[in-house]
Amino acid sequence: MEMASAFTLNVRLDNIAIITIDVPDEKMNTLKAEFASQVRAIIKQLRENKELRGVVFISAKPDNFIAGADINMIGNCKTAQEAEALRGRANS
Repeated sequence: MEMASAFTLNVRLDNIAIITIDVPDEKMNTLKAEFASQVRAIIKQLRENKELRGVVFISAKPDNFIAGADINMIGNCKTAQEAEALRGRANS
């Protein structure tokens, strides 16, 4: 099952893009491996908008922006190769 997107993109009338991060069902926003494809999709949309003047990232969580990476991703790796693959996806 695919996770609901943690990111929403809204472009205001003044051509400023607002990207809101809100990790579903989590008290804090943490970065997860599956977000890479979500971010790539948003970046593609931004690049296609030639009228865009700026981009602002905000959090829908009242008390935090991003707490860091979800360390459970690392704990779920069973081999060094899985950990290396995870690192590679994070760096792409």
